[in-house]
Amino acid sequence: MKVLVTGGTGKTGSEVVKSLLKRGAAVRVLTRNPNAKFPAGVESAIGDLMDPDSVRSALQGCDKLYLVVGSQAEELASSSREPLRITLRSLAETLS
Repeated sequence: MKVLVTGGTGKTGSEVVKSLLKRGAAVRVLTRNPNAKFPAGVESAIGDLMDPDSVRSALQGCDKLYLVVGSQAEELASSSREPLRITLRSLAETLS
């Protein structure tokens, strides 16, 4: 099973990543930071929740998704919500 985790560089998301690894899951993290450090075996996918194409690409080959949004919530709420709606629709279509 391969799992995509958004927010995997944050406090909560990094704990989700560790927990998934302990359970034997293959983990991919969507990150905006190309220099982000992850535990051994974690695959990174460069992208942004506000970019539906990058999320769709990161989901390729994944069976599950953990959508972890922490401090970014204010950023998402304060910016135009249309890109987020597009991303969420894209997620729903990709996962169904």
